[in-house]
Amino acid sequence: MVLAVSFGLLLIVTGLALATDYRGVAARHIALAQRVVRPIGLSGRTSRADERLRSRLILFVRAFGVLMVLLGVVALTGGAYLFASHA
Repeated sequence: MVLAVSFGLLLIVTGLALATDYRGVAARHIALAQRVVRPIGLSGRTSRADERLRSRLILFVRAFGVLMVLLGVVALTGGAYLFASHA
């Protein structure tokens, strides 16, 4: 019960940080992922295709944040229901 409520709150907080791009969380996440998965060439310059891909990935991460918020609300509601039914 308590685990479901705390998990729901964790999902909501993390999802809100991604969805609102709080302090550039989504942008930093994408920059880190691009360095690991697809490093920039030797010249260190990015192409327009890389910039478009980066902007699309940021939109994807923000949409994923909204999904995390919705799942967090479901988990929080379920945990609260379990808590209320056993009290």
